[in-house]
Amino acid sequence: MRPKTPRSLIPKLNFESLQTNINNNYENEQNNDLLYNIAFKLENLVIDFDKKNDIGKIISQLKNIVLNIYKTINENNRNINKIKINSKEKELSLKDTEEISQHQKDELAKRLSDASSSSNDSKYKSETYKNGTYEGEFKNGLREGKGTMNYKNGFIYEGDWKNDRREGRGLLYKENDKLKKERYEGEFKDGKIEGKGISYYSNGDKYEGEYKKWNKEGKGIYYYNNRDKYEGEFKDDKAEGKGKYTYKNGNIIIGEFKNAKANGKGMIYYNAGENKGDKYIGDIIEWNKEGKGIYYYKNGDRYEGDWNKDKREGNGIYYYKNGDREMGNYLKGKKIGKHVILHHDGKISQKNY
Repeated sequence: MRPKTPRSLIPKLNFESLQTNINNNYENEQNNDLLYNIAFKLENLVIDFDKKNDIGKIISQLKNIVLNIYKTINENNRNINKIKINSKEKELSLKDTEEISQHQKDELAKRLSDASSSSNDSKYKSETYKNGTYEGEFKNGLREGKGTMNYKNGFIYEGDWKNDRREGRGLLYKENDKLKKERYEGEFKDGKIEGKGISYYSNGDKYEGEYKKWNKEGKGIYYYNNRDKYEGEFKDDKAEGKGKYTYKNGNIIIGEFKNAKANGKGMIYYNAGENKGDKYIGDIIEWNKEGKGIYYYKNGDRYEGDWNKDKREGNGIYYYKNGDREMGNYLKGKKIGKHVILHHDGKISQKNY
């Protein structure tokens, strides 16, 4: 609600005396000029105060006075039978004077109505809508500026508005979430989450990055409650594109992601556990080494070949750090069948598994 105007700011007008003087001075044409001048000044005063101040009683009295002035002018015109134009007197019918007066009154009524409508656009007020209640700033009858919307579905939005829509920076959270554990803080566009922002989830996860039409899209970082982290590209609210996934134990996957999983070409760096120091470069399907790839062991050995469900499977070559090479088939990570070994000294041997 707008604060009321202090009485010290309201002009001290003796309305009864003013009205009496108006009614007693309608005998001649000269007084009409005076009355028009008074009406014009009062009219502007009405419009100015009606736009800026909450002084309904004063405004109502001023409106009545201005309308009465025009009524008095109309009565004056009825008492004037002739006016001088180019030094000659011409007849002016009562009908013509009434039409002029009515036009003036209609014009005044329109201007006062516009001023009243403008005054209703108070800078800060409360309004109820189909989907909830808004309290905040308005412009031209639309929500614009800072405001809070309490939605019937249990969500609350606090932030910027433009053209009756959420636009700018804002906070969106659930009404029953007193600690605001699940919330979005960031940019909005055309009523939707769009731009840069941060989402906090009730399970402890957090996303920080770009959005488009409610969805995570563009560059971003997703922090999991188990201390894993994904940094990279998002599409349709999921990790997709180039990215980097860091496990809480320090292992890292860098490469292509699809449908929120590591899928495509990539590299895996092992920084913890029994595989610490190892590295894989190749195909990855749903987090697993699958397809063609090279595995580098920390002791200097490496394997190049086929993979399936994170294990060596199919044809492959194992390179020993001493220069020997072993070629053969693998199944579930184990050597099977006949393997041929090319020794670094040029000898060739075979081994069955």
